[in-house]
Amino acid sequence: MRKSVLLFTLIFTILTLTSCTQRASVEDTAGSITIETYASVSTQTATSESETAPVYSTIETSESAVTTAPESDAETTAVVETEVSVGYTITDYEATMYAINSVNVRALPDADSDRIGHLDKGDSVNVTGIVSIGWYRIEFKNGEYFVNGRYLSDIYEENEETTTVATTTATTAATTITTTISKITTAATSDEDVDIADEVDVDEIVSQLGTSSYIALNYSTVKAVWFAYLDIDTMLAGATEAEFTNSISEAFSYVASLGFNTVYVHVRAFGDAYYYSDYYAFTSAYSGTIGDKPSYDPLEIMIKEAHKLGLSFHAWVNPMRTTTKKNFEAMSSSYTLKQWYSSSSTNGTYLVYDSDTGYYWLSPAYSAVRELICAGIAEIVSNYDVDGIHIDDYFYPTTDESFDKLAFSVSGSSDLAQWRRDTVSQLVKEIYSTVKSCNSSVLFGVSPQGNLSNNLNKLYADVELWCSTSGYIDYIVPQIYYGYTGSLPFDTTAVQWDSIVTSSSVKLICGIAAYKVGTTTEWSSGSMLSKQTDYISTLSGYSGCAYYRYSSLVADSSDTLLAGEIASLIKSLAGL
Repeated sequence: MRKSVLLFTLIFTILTLTSCTQRASVEDTAGSITIETYASVSTQTATSESETAPVYSTIETSESAVTTAPESDAETTAVVETEVSVGYTITDYEATMYAINSVNVRALPDADSDRIGHLDKGDSVNVTGIVSIGWYRIEFKNGEYFVNGRYLSDIYEENEETTTVATTTATTAATTITTTISKITTAATSDEDVDIADEVDVDEIVSQLGTSSYIALNYSTVKAVWFAYLDIDTMLAGATEAEFTNSISEAFSYVASLGFNTVYVHVRAFGDAYYYSDYYAFTSAYSGTIGDKPSYDPLEIMIKEAHKLGLSFHAWVNPMRTTTKKNFEAMSSSYTLKQWYSSSSTNGTYLVYDSDTGYYWLSPAYSAVRELICAGIAEIVSNYDVDGIHIDDYFYPTTDESFDKLAFSVSGSSDLAQWRRDTVSQLVKEIYSTVKSCNSSVLFGVSPQGNLSNNLNKLYADVELWCSTSGYIDYIVPQIYYGYTGSLPFDTTAVQWDSIVTSSSVKLICGIAAYKVGTTTEWSSGSMLSKQTDYISTLSGYSGCAYYRYSSLVADSSDTLLAGEIASLIKSLAGL
């Protein structure tokens, strides 16, 4: 119950001295998730702060409270009597995130709450909860405090600007393919299996899972918005089918009203599934325990609601990033990933722990790994009416040679960087082939970093090859998440990308950083999103824009800056 009983007792014991929040824990019927409901308290501080919390009010009350400031290393807050006026919920979650700018850490998810300290740009933090009003709960100074969600990101580029982020009918087929993967697994340390020329048998995967006759819905000019797991998790946590349907319907209706025609929606972020899968355990976002499924299939609902509105639905998958040790320990041994985690021959080869991110990552050097990834892709395309498969920039998590040392040592190659690029390209090509074999009308796209050098030398993603040669991708969405100053200006970078997309079969779509609005002076003009959109419309090589991410485009009544951005963006989208 995360100390709720103790806090409740303490509040009543010393009510005349301190009152911080009213807190209630609501557990689902499985008793495995805690969603904490709070009443927000506004306090007056000695100094004015720049961040403001988006407010999506879910609870209203007129109860009054008396609050005092906890110990602070920077400022003192006087005791004031306040009204509890806005409610919020916190869903337990585990992730490592990075500060995209210097930002204050607060006692509560409120810009007027007491300042506990601050994060510097690039600092990593352990996120322990997602707050329904757009903030994150983090571990800080031996406690748990809050940071405005606008200032945290999934990834941080060193020395550069910030980038980011139905019931299955094929159980028998999945068993057959999993058996094949298991047989390959027994050769984990053999020379035979690490050769990237040992291609995945896509035809065998498709013959087992079948094909789809669905005709995909896609647009010549793409106006897309990303729905990251961070957006979906708050809707899914403990939700009934009706509640989830209503939440996603409202979100999709909102983006459609702005003029968007495409959504890139996370369906696998950490080696898990937001759908009924025979290969991947159901996400822990629903119940707090990985593998616990609701009685409804979220992906089926999301596709249905998107298509009602004429939105093209692209299933967004992170193929190589998996989950934490905690989730692996809780995962059923029926899943191949858990078997690899539990085996001394594959834990460290197929599946490698990266201490910087805190996650285990799949190594694409092994054909068994690529076969599992492709089987998971085929499962989605064969069983669901998706319009595209979408992956982003999470390829290699590190440049450390130890990550795939064994595979490289027996590969016969002398150039580690080029060998890794070839390995990633092999994976991308096999995913493309899998998608097309299941349904030729479904598109496959990649969203790499905007920094071409980072793609090639840090992530080992040979994007120039994919953009100039058919058979790898249908579209590419570089994350050009930059302003007009610095080493990577937005316009210069956009032109650079325009020049490398030379294949007539590859569409170029510009990724734009909606999450940066209000984070710097340059991004506080009130028209940055429309300015960048209008610029892209002047470049003939582009076929649209995509914006990261949904929650960053939702303005509350007090956020006049974002409201202005959205108003101007609507006009720019109409003219794109």
